[in-house]
Amino acid sequence: MASIAAQPYSFDLDPARAALLIIDMQRDFLEPNGYGAVLGNDPDALRCLIAPIGRLRAAARGAGMLVIHTREGHRPDLADLPPAKRARGQPKIAIGDPGPMGRLLVRGEAGHAIVDELAPASDEPVIDKPGKGAFYVTDLESILRNRGIRQLVICGVTTEVCVQTTLREANDRGYDCVVVADATGSYFPRFHQAALDMIVAQGGIFGWVAESAAVIAALATDPAGPAINAPEAWGELREMFYRYEVALVAGDFATLADFFWRSPHTIRYGLADQQHGREEIAAYLQSQRAIRDKTEGVWMARDLARTTLTTFGRDSGTASTLFRLHDSGRTGRQMQTWIRMAGRWQIVAAHVSFLDFALPP
Repeated sequence: MASIAAQPYSFDLDPARAALLIIDMQRDFLEPNGYGAVLGNDPDALRCLIAPIGRLRAAARGAGMLVIHTREGHRPDLADLPPAKRARGQPKIAIGDPGPMGRLLVRGEAGHAIVDELAPASDEPVIDKPGKGAFYVTDLESILRNRGIRQLVICGVTTEVCVQTTLREANDRGYDCVVVADATGSYFPRFHQAALDMIVAQGGIFGWVAESAAVIAALATDPAGPAINAPEAWGELREMFYRYEVALVAGDFATLADFFWRSPHTIRYGLADQQHGREEIAAYLQSQRAIRDKTEGVWMARDLARTTLTTFGRDSGTASTLFRLHDSGRTGRQMQTWIRMAGRWQIVAAHVSFLDFALPP
């Protein structure tokens, strides 16, 4: 349990049962040619949220928390757009009309996308919603309940509209929610502050409000440490480990090299060799082609034993295994450290060596 300094009082966060919900950080709201700007708003008032939300998301991933994104927008045929919503405010240009980044607030258009800086990872659910609230005619509640989520850390835009609507929906459904003040914003500062004041009034009638630094600090000092073997992260690491194994047995050296982090800090200790840096590793693997080409059948057929994969939080893990080579019968051990960077798992350190004893049964 991590205690977050918050208003009206501290919030006890359980990362294993919590999700970070990032509301509508879309180009249509944050970029100069988007729907918000077309309505006469200044998108710079919201772009300042990208950095704190990015830090918040990194901390949530590190703690093994589920991260969910939402996007407001409508079907291309506008069948889910109420006429009253389209006509509200008597706009000169309305939802569905052509804009500088495609049709305004229409799914699949360039403006509907989440800004590049916060682009969702492949395993982060994206909720497409036709209304202000993220629960209205979406599968958000099903996702939360299937994952055992009971707490929400909410950020995004805008505070008084989609954030507050989602918060109230969540409150009525029994979720405990903390809104991150400096990772939430509005085109109108007074509306932002008023919405935050409403949340904490009367002892927290709708939930809690905290600063991003307080949330990040609480996650970093969680006495339970990072989530161990969170299912999503563990499943991804398992898939990458066995992809590596397939490439190794086949002698697919180009694919093997691509698993290693492209950095001079990457280290590989081999059976009778060592490389420092991704370029040395790639050159060594390339040199093995001549040996592989003289062999028949598979390159390095082997049996594995006591393979152990462990993930720590969202973005780091280790892979350890014992092995026995088919051709010589020799046994060995292999250890790898994997880190997720730029959206993909990569090996940053590896060690392989022979053993002088048989594999355990």
